[in-house]
Amino acid sequence: YVDKGEFDYENFGKDVRVAMRFLDNVIDDTHYFYKENEKVAKDIRRTGLGILGLADALIKMKIKYGADDSLPVIEKIFKILRDNAYIASSDNAAEKGSFPKYNRDKYQKGWHIKKLPEEIRQKIYKQGIRNAVLLTIAPTGTTSLISGVSSGVEPVYEFEFIRKDRLGEHLMYHPLFEEWKKQNPKAQRPDYFVSANDLTPEDHIRVQAVAQDYIDSSISKTVNAPKTHTVEDVKNLYTMAFDMGLKGITYMRDGSREGVLSRKEDKKEEVVPQVALPSITAPEVPRPMMVEGVTYGTETPVGKTWITINHDINNQPFEVFIIVGKAGSDVAAMADALGRMISLNLRINGQLPPRERIRHVVAQLVGIGGARSVGFGENKVRSLPDAVAKVLSKHFDFSVNGIVEDKKLTNSHANGNGISNGLSNGHSNGQANTHIPVAVEEPKEEKQGIVKVEQLTLQTPAGNLSATQGTSTGLYDICPECGGATLAYEEGCKKCYSCGYSEC
Repeated sequence: YVDKGEFDYENFGKDVRVAMRFLDNVIDDTHYFYKENEKVAKDIRRTGLGILGLADALIKMKIKYGADDSLPVIEKIFKILRDNAYIASSDNAAEKGSFPKYNRDKYQKGWHIKKLPEEIRQKIYKQGIRNAVLLTIAPTGTTSLISGVSSGVEPVYEFEFIRKDRLGEHLMYHPLFEEWKKQNPKAQRPDYFVSANDLTPEDHIRVQAVAQDYIDSSISKTVNAPKTHTVEDVKNLYTMAFDMGLKGITYMRDGSREGVLSRKEDKKEEVVPQVALPSITAPEVPRPMMVEGVTYGTETPVGKTWITINHDINNQPFEVFIIVGKAGSDVAAMADALGRMISLNLRINGQLPPRERIRHVVAQLVGIGGARSVGFGENKVRSLPDAVAKVLSKHFDFSVNGIVEDKKLTNSHANGNGISNGLSNGHSNGQANTHIPVAVEEPKEEKQGIVKVEQLTLQTPAGNLSATQGTSTGLYDICPECGGATLAYEEGCKKCYSCGYSEC
């Protein structure tokens, strides 16, 4: 609406009226899933007409956002927005009727309605009003990026900034600033190119207060504060916002969290004296050319799992491999990570014997509960980590009874952690059980050193499902919708047995 430095208030007002009619039509054309939602929406017919690009408009008019001369311009824009919105809603009411919950006398007593111009109030009194609430300044971060303008009533965040995404970091420029910079490559940036962090927190409050006086709903507005802001400063800021009639503010202290955007700053490098550090050798024990081991097969809530335990030439545990599901699945990745962490724990140089380290690993993993379990009684497996702990306990002949004990190490005792980790899973109310059974069946010897356990039944919210039942593969992945390990590949499509999610 800015042409040659002048704001086109007339066309802006006309577009506001068209937008109000459009939003009112949206209420009628919306498909409601529940009749209760439809009734509430149509009883009050709430709309949320707002603006974006305010900061860009001020830049085009060469007016500094937040300065004293910007406040009258902002006020005029919002007054035209409010007045034309209420005029349009009243005209729509004359044509289509007021919202069902409308009470003429009570409506005229509203705090916001009393501030309307008298001619608009009289118009509403005679014709009614189509919508109970008309205006709001919603969060428009993504919308503004798509539209290529500044967000809502916010100032420009920064004219030169670094944007982070999956492809890395990119130096970007605000479109208006980039255009100005091309025309004035050597000139200093004018003061009307003001960014969010160039303003004082009080400047943010004053701009929002001007807008809030004309908005009958709330405003999404961030108050940017410097790193030096104290608790007392924050208190004074919220008190100021309350005194100026704001319904709420969003406070953001610089550096309090890392966002998608960050300021481009040229920091002076601090000269730090170099201190020579002693060379450190890798603490990891090298892997020998050959290791021997055994592989256990067991059922878990995420499907059939193969757990391989390898020993070095001294018959000490050296590494653990955990394979579950298909390669590329989330479950397979987490199982691989768990196996690598256990293996790293075993390979690190230290005074604690590897067998004793395994005992500590079992103490941390046993009893961890997930969303589902397989098996019953002593054969119950609560999660993949619980299955790993039970296989390790069986293989190393540990006694799991309140604490994890090694029968072969008479001087080994529990470290106090017991098995409390993960026991608050809905089965024990957070209390350590007096007896945790080893839930791995007696292995049945097969060829090539692979042992096998009996098939168990998988418990799902839809009922019991055998890993070999129907067309299921018995391999379950993590559902992206509910997070449960109940995503199965069936009939050429991935579907979740917990929430019904389907990728097809």
